[in-house]
Amino acid sequence: MPTGSIKRNDDLPRFYTPVKSRHGDSSYRWPLRRSRTLAILGVLLLYLLYRNLWSSSSDSDYAPDGTKWSQYAYSLYATDGAALCHCVLVFDALKRFGSKADRVLFYPEYWDTEVYNSRDRDSQLLVMARDVYKVKLQPVKLLSVEALKEANVPKTTWDNSVTKFLAFGLTQYKRVLHLDSDITLLQPLDELFLLPPTPIAMPRAYWTVYKPWPLTSLLMLLTPNARELDAFKALIAAGAAADVVTARRYDMDLVNDRFGDSALVLPHRPYALLSGEFRAHNHSRYLGNGYEAWDADAALREAKLVHFSDWPLPKPWVMWPLDGLAAMQPDCGGSHEGTCRDRVVWKELYDGFRQRRRDVCRLLSVPAPEWASIVGQKEGEKGNATEVEAKGVVVEDKGAEVEAKGIETEEKSTVVEEKGV
Repeated sequence: MPTGSIKRNDDLPRFYTPVKSRHGDSSYRWPLRRSRTLAILGVLLLYLLYRNLWSSSSDSDYAPDGTKWSQYAYSLYATDGAALCHCVLVFDALKRFGSKADRVLFYPEYWDTEVYNSRDRDSQLLVMARDVYKVKLQPVKLLSVEALKEANVPKTTWDNSVTKFLAFGLTQYKRVLHLDSDITLLQPLDELFLLPPTPIAMPRAYWTVYKPWPLTSLLMLLTPNARELDAFKALIAAGAAADVVTARRYDMDLVNDRFGDSALVLPHRPYALLSGEFRAHNHSRYLGNGYEAWDADAALREAKLVHFSDWPLPKPWVMWPLDGLAAMQPDCGGSHEGTCRDRVVWKELYDGFRQRRRDVCRLLSVPAPEWASIVGQKEGEKGNATEVEAKGVVVEDKGAEVEAKGIETEEKSTVVEEKGV
């Protein structure tokens, strides 16, 4: 074969056959079967595009059942750096569970979202809440109840836990679900927004020794009402007895005085499980009967949230004193040796909280206080869920960072590295 010549090989596959049109030119005619296939694919593509656009819209507003989720919101409040982190952990859980309601955070008006350096943890967490978890930030003047001056009382004390009542002012929403931040959220709570209309719905504090059990303000499903907020502000401005303020329970007193006889009562099982329940010997108050067998794993699977309360052990963002742990951990039916499911589940709840605090907030735990200094306090001096005083260590104020035995938080950049952000 001459060099450079190309011989046609009729054995090679042919991709189309030119045909003569009625005008004499060569053109390609699509086979009928292929045309039908392309049409079907086109319709399917349009359907998927429509579905994706509708789904994106419904995630933030309407659901398939017609629920307009922009009318509902979760609210939390932070009065110090520790509580801010714990609020972010709750928002993280809401995102993981696919909650569709809005998220609102109240925080001190003197904080800001300008990240000045890698040690500006509060600003970093506010930015994370806003950008990663789509939280609507609400800088506010914190509400605070002051203890009435009494004889032989050395100093005036304040309680900022009443800041939660600002949720009544969110009148742009049909309903607001307010949560305390010293919890681990285990399951979604969106179903509560769809309960029958009521001014407020709350579980009862089943762990109290007297009956009727009071309502607990760790979870409040409320209908925003500016008049209710004004009424609470007036009561707060009047002050309260020193022992009530010091015990950080004035918010519970207020909601029980106002709604104790009229609130819709939510079942504490599953909406208000205490971590201390795993240390109890008698579980009839939580179970609601005296015949059901206690099962730690079943209780955890059933619970919507766990509220950390194991006084006099400190909250989970403070490390355990070893002697305090030995004295307070679940005793496995009376034996401090070996282990049992109650002890394992209880420790996992604390370890899990500390791990998420480190992974999401990039904060280490507060060093353990001396056990003797804790047990020497009176019950009324234990402090609330978001203020920790451990051997002079106070987690509060903007820009404060947590150091554990001289070990600083690991993150060095000016933006918190959470999920690639």
